[in-house]
Amino acid sequence: MKHRLRFLTALMGFFCVLALSVSVDAKSQATETPNIYAKSAIAVDAQTGQILYQKNANEPRAIASISKLMTVYIVHQRIKQNKLAWGDKVKISAELAKLSTASGLTNVPLTAGRSYSVRQLVNATLVESANAAALALGQKIAGTPAKFAALMNKTARSIGIHDGKFYNASGLTNKLTGKLALKNVSGNAENLLSASDVALLAKNILKKFPRITNITRQTTANFYGTQMTGHNQLIDDHSIANGVRVDGLKTGTSDKAGASFVGSATENGKHRIITVVLGARNKSASDPARFIQTAKLMRWVYTTQRPIKLAAGSTISGVGKAQIPDGKQTTTLPVTKSNQWVWASKGTRASQISGKYVNKPAKLASPTKKGTLVGNAHLSIGGKRLQYIGHSAGKFVMVTDKSVKKANLFVRLWRAILRLF
Repeated sequence: MKHRLRFLTALMGFFCVLALSVSVDAKSQATETPNIYAKSAIAVDAQTGQILYQKNANEPRAIASISKLMTVYIVHQRIKQNKLAWGDKVKISAELAKLSTASGLTNVPLTAGRSYSVRQLVNATLVESANAAALALGQKIAGTPAKFAALMNKTARSIGIHDGKFYNASGLTNKLTGKLALKNVSGNAENLLSASDVALLAKNILKKFPRITNITRQTTANFYGTQMTGHNQLIDDHSIANGVRVDGLKTGTSDKAGASFVGSATENGKHRIITVVLGARNKSASDPARFIQTAKLMRWVYTTQRPIKLAAGSTISGVGKAQIPDGKQTTTLPVTKSNQWVWASKGTRASQISGKYVNKPAKLASPTKKGTLVGNAHLSIGGKRLQYIGHSAGKFVMVTDKSVKKANLFVRLWRAILRLF
């Protein structure tokens, strides 16, 4: 009997250890950084630009039709500047009309001499990925393909993209644009951006033109009687993660670029992220590889990470006091100026977030008002500094938490004497 009890006890212990091992392994697999099968990839918070995942994210690569996001970004800029309107008409040249029916290219048919609205051409550019429509928008804005390419590069630099290169509004190789090709440029020249730069472009367009997702979430649309079909296979896909929905943004496909995709998703309508997958497998036009990898990346972000709110007026561990030599109080505690969201592994507490000044703040003069700028801070979790896309991103503004009056003359004099010793 005793032997049997020992045997049963040992057996139960074995199964407990096995169950615990399986549980730990499952947890480890769920939180393990995913292996994204693509040449480059990145995931960022759409509002702050915080990097949540990256793989070869700073290497410029061909982006094909993802280029059309820059074209639409410039269109929207011109509309905001009252230099263009959604209802403006774009007259189609013979070269554009011919290109719109070229074999092997995504397009909507355009008729030479006919005019189409800016709004409809933008819809065709984003939903159908119509190449001639994108080129028509470029010519409407700049007059010639060369001038629009120059404008694309100038705009890229203005938003912090310095390593990329644009040759045309559509993302086609130079030779595929036919008579619209740039002179003295290789026929194989193709628009180049890194995954990080694509994410930065997407971040800017979502911030300044948030209604773009009303277009990019469409699976079908109509262009002057022509039925358009979107290419984003993740629209209406409810299997990514609980509450996660994809509403954009753009595919890109070419021999050099492979199959690429820049995605936009929210969880229960909040906490938008941007994902970029460049150079995924591309065995056929319907190969779902880029969408499988994007879904894997989105699922990992939303199931293993969570955004933590740092409310305005929060102190951050490690960010030292501000010095006010002539104040009634000689120091004051800096706090965050505005509400901020920081992504971290699930289970992380706000108290585990620490900071450090970017540059040591200058001593403040008194009297000092509440909310006076103290300096900027970089944040870290577990000693690892948080990374962001964009030159100035990731610098948290710290301000004084209260007003500090100037000390009276006798106090200031006494402090001056003490400093002599």
